[in-house]
Amino acid sequence: MNFNSLVWYSSLDIGNEKNNYVANFLKKSCEIINEEINSEIKEKSLPFTFNIDFAHIEKGEEGVQSLLKKFKSINDTLFTNGHSNNKYNHPIINDLKKRKFFFFPQNLTISKLDDFEEETKKRIFKLSRADQNAKLAFINNEISKYISKKVYFFHQGLRLSEPLLKEHKDKNYFTSFSFKDFDLSKLEQKFQELLIDLKGDELIVLDLNLSIFKTLFEHLIKKGHLNKVITTFGSLQNRFEKLPFDLIQLVGNHDVPSVAIEDLMSKVDGGNITSDQKALLLDSTFRLEVPLLAFECLKKLYSNADDTNSINSDQLDEKIIDTLKSFNGRSDIFVGKRIQYAFDKNNSNITRENYAFTFPNSLQTEKFKIPKVFYPKQFCTTNDKVVEYDTVYSYIDILRVININIKDKTWTSEFYLDLVSKSVNPLDDIIFNNLSSNNDKFSSKIIWERKDKDDYRTVRYYIVANFDFLAIADNYPFDWQILYISLSLKDSTSQILQPIPLELVDDEFEINEWLIENSFSGIKYKKNYLYQDTDLKKIVVVTKENRLGWIVKRKNTATLLKIGIPMFFLIFLVYYSVFLGVDRITESIGIFTTTFLSAIALYFSVEKPEPKRMTIIDIIFIWFYLVNGLTITIFSLSSLITKKIHIYSSGFLKFLIPISLISIAIYLFNRVKNNRKDILLDRDL
Repeated sequence: MNFNSLVWYSSLDIGNEKNNYVANFLKKSCEIINEEINSEIKEKSLPFTFNIDFAHIEKGEEGVQSLLKKFKSINDTLFTNGHSNNKYNHPIINDLKKRKFFFFPQNLTISKLDDFEEETKKRIFKLSRADQNAKLAFINNEISKYISKKVYFFHQGLRLSEPLLKEHKDKNYFTSFSFKDFDLSKLEQKFQELLIDLKGDELIVLDLNLSIFKTLFEHLIKKGHLNKVITTFGSLQNRFEKLPFDLIQLVGNHDVPSVAIEDLMSKVDGGNITSDQKALLLDSTFRLEVPLLAFECLKKLYSNADDTNSINSDQLDEKIIDTLKSFNGRSDIFVGKRIQYAFDKNNSNITRENYAFTFPNSLQTEKFKIPKVFYPKQFCTTNDKVVEYDTVYSYIDILRVININIKDKTWTSEFYLDLVSKSVNPLDDIIFNNLSSNNDKFSSKIIWERKDKDDYRTVRYYIVANFDFLAIADNYPFDWQILYISLSLKDSTSQILQPIPLELVDDEFEINEWLIENSFSGIKYKKNYLYQDTDLKKIVVVTKENRLGWIVKRKNTATLLKIGIPMFFLIFLVYYSVFLGVDRITESIGIFTTTFLSAIALYFSVEKPEPKRMTIIDIIFIWFYLVNGLTITIFSLSSLITKKIHIYSSGFLKFLIPISLISIAIYLFNRVKNNRKDILLDRDL
C-alpha cells in the first residue's frame, strides 16, 4: 500500500530571499524526515510505503492554482496541510475531494465545513491550537488595570471580538473600532483619527491581521508612542526593524523551540544558523507535523491489526479516520517534533497552548531582530479550566567546563544560574534532570539577590555540578558530543519555566581540548503512559523539560601528531620495501617485521577512551596490520616459489597499498561526516 504526504509552503510578505530560505529548509527537512520514516518502516517491516513531497508556491490565487496542478500528479492516498489564508482552503478542498485525501488546515470554521458533504468533512482534521479562552482571560486581566484610564480595541469581527465587545463595549474606558471590510488604503488616516488623543498610559488591544496591525505599528513608531499594546494574531519575525513600544504578543507554541526542531535545523544547516534565522524558521515548521502525524497514524493502524491483509482498500479510509481519532488526549496523543495533537469527535484538535511574549528593548540590538521572552503572567487552559501561571526565568552563564569523561559519561561545569521568580528560595523549585546519578558533586551558593517589581526577586547562584550525557566514542579522536543541562519545575501547577532565549545562550566559555560547534535551547517533549486510580486506568501525559546545550568537537591536533607522523613513516617504509629487488627480500621482510612491531608498540602508547569501543584509532591500526601482514605473507610465499611470481607479487602490492590507503581515507572521512547523524539533541540518556 502506498501513501503520500505533500508539505507545501506559500510565500509570505518577507521578501524572496527569506521565502526561498524557508522553502529550502522545509524541503531538506522533508527529505530527512522521509529518510527517518523509511528506516523505521524497514526496521519494523511495516506493509506500506510512505513518500513525502514538497512544493513552494507563490502567494495568492496563482499559488493555489499551481498547488492544484501538483495534486493531480499524486495518485495514491494524500495527506496534506492547509493554507495559512483560510479563504483558499475552500477551493483546495473542492479539488482534493476528487481523490483519496486527508486534509489538515490550521483554521477552518464550522460554517465553511458545512458547505461540504459528510464524506468530505470526515477527512478534514482541524489543527488549530489557539487557546482563545486563555487569550481572553489574559486580555481581561490586563484591561482591569486600565479601567480608570482608557482602552482601545481594534478588530475585524473575528476571533475574540465578540466576547470582548460583550464584556466591555458599554464601559466608559472602552473604545472600539471594526476594520472588517475596511479600505486598506485609508488605514493610516483612520489610525490618525482614532489615536489623536492617545495618552502614554493607555492600553491598545488588537485582534487584527498582519496587513492591518503592521500599519498601526508603523504609526505608533512614527509618532513615538510607547504604550502597552496587546496583539493576538500574526507573526512579527523579520517584519519590523524595531519595536520600541511595550508589546505583548499572545500566540501558541510556534515560537517556542523544541530540541527536536533544533536538531532538525542543525542537520539541515550543519549548525551554521543564527538566532534570527531560527526565529524565521520556527514560524513555518508546523507544516512538518502533518507527515509525522500521518505516519504515526498508519504505523498504529498496521501495528495493531491482527492481520494486515484484512485491511482492504474499501475499509482503509475509515480505519485511518478512526485511528486519527484514537489520538484523543486520554488514551493516546500525538507528539511531533514540536507540537502535540489530539482530536475530538468533530475532528478538531483539543490540545491548546497560549503564551504571552514581550519584546525587551535591551535585546533589540540589530535591525529586524526582535528577541522575545515570556511575559511574567501567563494564562493557559488546563483540564478545560483557564489557569493563571507565574513565569520563572532562568539564565545560565557557563564559566568553564572542567572535565568531559567519556568513560563515566559525565561532564563537570561551573556556572552562574540567575533565577527570577516570586519564590523566596527559587533554587528549591528547580530540578536538574540530568545531574550525575553516580556522583553529582552538586554545590551551590548565593552570590547576590535583589528585589524586582511585581513581587519578583532575582537570585544569582554559583553552581558546580556533574551532569550525565550520552557519550559516543566510536569516532575518537574525531568525535562530537552533546553536553546539556536539563531543567524543569518541581511543581508546575502555578508556575511555568521559560526556556532560555536563543539570543541569550552562552557559547563563549573555557572548555579544554574541545571546540563549541553549536549551541541550542529548547523544550524536550516526551509521551508517557501512567496508571491511575484503584482500577489502574491507563492515561497518557506529555512531560517537558527545558534543555540548554552545546555540540562540542574534540581538538584532535595532539592525537593526530602522535599517530599521524609515526604512521606516515611506517607506511612509507612498508611501501619503500616493496620496491627493493628480489635479491634484497631478507632486508624487506626485516623492515616489514620491524614496522609491524613498531605499530603494535605505537598502538599501546596512544590514549584511547573508556569503555573500550572500536574507534577510528583502532580502525587505522587494524588497516595497517592487515596491509603490513598481507605484504609480509605475499613477499615470504612468493620468494619461495619463483623469481617471476615474486616480481608479479611486488607489482600487485605497488598498486594495492596506495589503493587501500585511499580507500581507508575515504571510509574514515565518510564515517566522521556521518557521525553527526548520531548526535540527536532530543535523545534520552
